Amino acid sequence: MKMDQRAVSAQRGALVSVCGLLGLSLFKGAAGWLTGSKALLADACQSAADCAGSFASYLGWRGAGKKRNDPRQAEFAASIVLSALLLVAGLEMGISSVKAVAEGPEKAPGWGAVAAIAAGMAAREGLVRYKRRRDTQLGIRPDRPGENRSDIFASLTALVGASAAMAGDVLEMPVLYVLDPAAGLVVSVFVLRMGYRLTAGVLRQSDRSATGEVDTRMILEAVQQIDGVVSVDEIRTREHGHYIAVDAIIRVNPRISVAEGHDIAQRVRRHLTKRFLHIAEAAVQVQPYDPGYPYKTNHLDEEWSTVLQ
Repeated sequence: MKMDQRAVSAQRGALVSVCGLLGLSLFKGAAGWLTGSKALLADACQSAADCAGSFASYLGWRGAGKKRNDPRQAEFAASIVLSALLLVAGLEMGISSVKAVAEGPEKAPGWGAVAAIAAGMAAREGLVRYKRRRDTQLGIRPDRPGENRSDIFASLTALVGASAAMAGDVLEMPVLYVLDPAAGLVVSVFVLRMGYRLTAGVLRQSDRSATGEVDTRMILEAVQQIDGVVSVDEIRTREHGHYIAVDAIIRVNPRISVAEGHDIAQRVRRHLTKRFLHIAEAAVQVQPYDPGYPYKTNHLDEEWSTVLQ
């Protein structure tokens, strides 16, 4: 798959994740408001936090075709606003849950809240599986199972809290009603953690220019060492969550076949993703070297050997 097609496909998949998580957060928020479940409302905030993270990934893929020195003030401002909103929402939910625990709820939220949380967990798992399948098809290193899955722990906490409150209603034990807002308080901590991580990640971007130049130089040297690469025209890196995506244009011997050029590109991609653990994806575009000038290549081609080679 070509570099532009890969970026467009990844951008489309990220947009699907954003829309799915946005709809999921709205569904949970509406259900939490109607049932009065603090745990479900906090779980909706957690889904909104996941949506903000996916939106940041979408912005990164959206700028995949841009040059490194292109202005990205819009993406930076959007990330700052989303992070700030998450911190405010998490803090507000935490305060509201503390007040509910202190005052003591008078009734359980209802079985509708439990059903909404369970349905949200199923929908979220479907989105995660879709993302893994898309990343595998695009050659992007997928997240390890259990990595960055605070959403499932938040939903389980909300499910336990709402179910325990409903059990208290069935068993006529009003003391258990407090477990629903208590679960909301725990989930609000997850939301605050996510908001802090997004904010810290955005603020660190301004301090990474020197580090990015060092990484680009090391990547360039690594690509030049691959057998079959005559020259490297361009190396571009872009942030993709906690990882880095690389776009490279290399020159190869024009006398080799298309399949051999593809094999060289595959070797470059595998070498970069194995040597640099922070590189999640490498898109390599192959171009023929200028055939009008004799050159020395590191690709072994005895059939077309010359005196200079």
